[in-house]
Amino acid sequence: MKRTIITSLLVATCLLASNAQQLTNKVSDEKILDRFLSYAKIESQSIDEPSMTSFPMTDGQRQIATFICDEVKAMNGKGVKVTLSKDYYVYVDIPSNVKKEVPSILLMAHLDVTPEAPGNGIKPMVHRNYDGGKIKLNNGIVLDPNTAQGAHLKELKGKTIVTSDGTTLLGADDKTGCAVLVSLVEELIKNPGFKHGRVMIALSQNEDVGKAALRYDPTVFGDKPDIVIDLDGSDPNEFSIANFSAIGQSYLFQGNKAHPSDGKKAGYADALTAAAYFIGLVPAEMNPSKREGEEGYIHCYSMTHPLDENGKPNTNDYVVKVRLRYFDQQEGAYQKQLMAYNLAKVQKEFPNVKASITDNEMQYENIAYTMPTYLPDMILKAAGDAGMKMEPRSSRGGTTSAMMVARFPEAMPGGSGIYSGQQSEHSVYEWCCVEEMSALVNLCESLITQIVNKK
Repeated sequence: MKRTIITSLLVATCLLASNAQQLTNKVSDEKILDRFLSYAKIESQSIDEPSMTSFPMTDGQRQIATFICDEVKAMNGKGVKVTLSKDYYVYVDIPSNVKKEVPSILLMAHLDVTPEAPGNGIKPMVHRNYDGGKIKLNNGIVLDPNTAQGAHLKELKGKTIVTSDGTTLLGADDKTGCAVLVSLVEELIKNPGFKHGRVMIALSQNEDVGKAALRYDPTVFGDKPDIVIDLDGSDPNEFSIANFSAIGQSYLFQGNKAHPSDGKKAGYADALTAAAYFIGLVPAEMNPSKREGEEGYIHCYSMTHPLDENGKPNTNDYVVKVRLRYFDQQEGAYQKQLMAYNLAKVQKEFPNVKASITDNEMQYENIAYTMPTYLPDMILKAAGDAGMKMEPRSSRGGTTSAMMVARFPEAMPGGSGIYSGQQSEHSVYEWCCVEEMSALVNLCESLITQIVNKK
């Protein structure tokens, strides 16, 4: 018995030493820089247009997906399966190389970039040995460490910074995440002595317009992953352990025209007033302007005329769009009940107006409900191993992981969102640091080692 214990300890010690040695072989900064630049130059913007249902939306999105798929296939990983779906999602499945059962991990990033800033003709600029001062770009754009856009630069003197030329976005959101994950795949393939469980990579499309989960195919990997990590964050000091559950609702108020003087007799249906009354029933203290921390909110953010079959506004009717946001499931139940009660009250007070809910979509789910309880401690340790300091936080927003959980609750556990290296995203000020991307590869490697050694 004693010999068995000693043998087990020796095996574990050897495994730790082996993987620790691999971690000291830091991924080449130049290699990850070249990889990121090759991705950034591909114009892969998605399109924020509700009528757009194609996947992907642009030729650039097809181009980057094909480029990365071919790149990973050329690595010739033994047993590694690379899939380019018909919707141009890229899936990489790396089998475990350890004999014992260990948790599997799925790491995610997205291939598209936002349509919220110019994205044609991207010309990345590389600033080596950053001097700590202002970075002057074209078009009168200045990236200043004393502004919100450049504040993180204060911590990166001497590092390699990548920006656009100031006329377009850079695409660091989320091509930094893609570069980190493809570099991780390469490290695992070229270092077969590095012990790991099953590692899965998913690179999605149309994330920046809120549609990353729509064409994700859980059958590609088959089994439900045990751990999920979403590399798409912009804060190097935090990682998410919770987020809003999010429901999008639409309400239709249908009226008719009649002279108000004889409104009662004529059965006048005043849809405008009914819609305004409905909005007014939401308690003022539930407005997002009065909520913070882990307090949810109800936000009536749009009231417009619906379009008729000819695409023209129907001026008799109104559509009210509402956001429900909550961390706590009991608060979510209250919000749903309140909106149902308010709708019934409108129907009672305005019987001539036909009031109905036309859309009630779960947009993303709180990752905290299903995320493994041991994951935050793993991330804290992995960040430390990579020379980074990260603290857990609750996010007043959503991530790709949160969207996936909402759409595939039986196939996807909640996953933490962590930093990918992107800064000042969705703007011409967008930038990233090469050394941070390298460190994030090491963070992922540390996570994988912890998973193998998990008891």
